Amino acid sequence: MRIEEVATWVAAGLALIAVGLAWWQFWLARQESRQAKQRTEAMRRLAAAAERDAAKAAEAARKAHEQAERAWEQVKLSRSQLEEARQEHRASTQTEQWEWAYAVTKAAREIVDTSQELIRIALDPQVAPHYRTAADRHYRHAAHRWQDTMIKAVARTSPPLEMQQQVVTFADVQQRLHGTLGVLLRAVETNTLADGDALTKQVHGLRHELNNANRHLQRIVSANLTTPDTPTQQITGDLPSA
Repeated sequence: MRIEEVATWVAAGLALIAVGLAWWQFWLARQESRQAKQRTEAMRRLAAAAERDAAKAAEAARKAHEQAERAWEQVKLSRSQLEEARQEHRASTQTEQWEWAYAVTKAAREIVDTSQELIRIALDPQVAPHYRTAADRHYRHAAHRWQDTMIKAVARTSPPLEMQQQVVTFADVQQRLHGTLGVLLRAVETNTLADGDALTKQVHGLRHELNNANRHLQRIVSANLTTPDTPTQQITGDLPSA
């Protein structure tokens, strides 16, 4: 074979090899391009998903902020309503305390007046028996009103300790006078009462003691009403009965 032919075949072989290499490189480049495109598409989808998640998060944050603002408005409204309720309760409590204080002092004054009137009539020999009976009935009605008013006032208003003690003191003196008046009336009815005897002195002493207890009670009630929000505690022990 001649050299020219060999050179021709060698050149043709090299050309085929070059074409094959070029095609292989093209195929590799195409594969890389496809993979790059796929990666780009995946990145685009991830970016879109991230954007949607960010939008959802922003929307959730906006709604949470709106809910927080509404909740804060509700808190402020509730706080305002609570303060109004407290003020109404304080005003109602103070009004109720005034009402019961007036009722207690009025009932105490009434028991003092009716007991003194009963003593005066019982010790007056010129008074007819039916007047003594009427005065006794009037006094007992006043004693019942005093006890009922006093018990309800203490239970519903929880007065300060000093006032509780004075109420108990007044009730104790009234109870002792109540028993002594019964003895006095029986002595008058049986005509066994003598001028200046121990029973008469005891009745007058209890009358003065009740009057003093009433003045102290009036003073403490007035002082308590002029000092709002006084600490209170429940009264303990048994209360005397009329």
